[in-house]
Amino acid sequence: MVTLSDFGCVSGRKATLYTIKNGKYSVSVSDFGATVVNLFVPDANGELTDVVIGLASAEDYENDDCYFGATVGRFANRIPKGRFTLGKKEYSLFVNDGPNHMHGGKVGFNRRFFDIEILSEHSIAAHLVSEDGDEGFPGTLDFKVVFSLSDKGEFSIEYFAKSDKDTVVNFTNHSYFNLAGFSSPLGVETQYLQVFADAYLPSDKYCMANGKIAPVKNTRFDLRRPTYLANVLIDKNGNVYDNGRIDHNYVLDIADKRVFKKAASFYSPESGILMETYTDMPGMQLYIANTLYPKKIKGGKKMRYSALCLETQNFPGSTEYSYFPSPVLKAGESFYSKTEYRFFIA
Repeated sequence: MVTLSDFGCVSGRKATLYTIKNGKYSVSVSDFGATVVNLFVPDANGELTDVVIGLASAEDYENDDCYFGATVGRFANRIPKGRFTLGKKEYSLFVNDGPNHMHGGKVGFNRRFFDIEILSEHSIAAHLVSEDGDEGFPGTLDFKVVFSLSDKGEFSIEYFAKSDKDTVVNFTNHSYFNLAGFSSPLGVETQYLQVFADAYLPSDKYCMANGKIAPVKNTRFDLRRPTYLANVLIDKNGNVYDNGRIDHNYVLDIADKRVFKKAASFYSPESGILMETYTDMPGMQLYIANTLYPKKIKGGKKMRYSALCLETQNFPGSTEYSYFPSPVLKAGESFYSKTEYRFFIA
């Protein structure tokens, strides 16, 4: 069933929280930013555990710069130097991450109100029209994201888009996961992650992909087997690697053929919760949230490794490097993509 509740107010407009319940599972999505606020799944003891990190009200999300749970668009991740060429025309975008454009710009989808439609007892659609020239992008974009929850613990996110002009798109959901639950004192360094990718995209100091595709073998980015994350973040002498930062895109599929496949497996020994991520997108950005500290998040917890993001998407820099899967959406053509998070007890 879908229930509605007040979620505060943004710029004089009331925000609403839509909660989908199905069996033992529930997910709450706000119409502000089409944002995933809560996701409750049962742990090994049958206790409901909120596995996404977030904020308490729409007002908090209005001032958020971490994209907690947000639907990200028009273009997730980074566009080099805030510009791209399409056809024979160069487009300039808002620069908001070093020298680059990131996550839709100054006022991305995470700061927009969506129109919500209840599709069924277990599914809602969030709709937004992004006008021609919005944040510098060409074309009026008709965008919809559908959230669905099954009684087997399958949480799916489907993206639909169409533009009246050629444009570039890249959508993702920016949920921060901690499978021990946000109320746990443990961070994700105590959990295990497996990423089904043989290669990743090296990046510069601004986390911008440099155009190379590198094998993960013999690097700390090799997560092809379940890996205790503390070993990825901290060396044997207790020193933190690279300030604890991981913000890199894994290559799931270099061919732009949209095959639905398993991208990652994430497990908490404390809760017994296992989450598998499936997607038809060619890449997945792994962001381990070292920068949340000392930000205050839902429940008042402050931790360095509060959570991690598994952002399924196209490659950062795909507007720049022609050998990356193309982000171009032709006028009148339809874009579709699906990501699914499946929860189990292991």
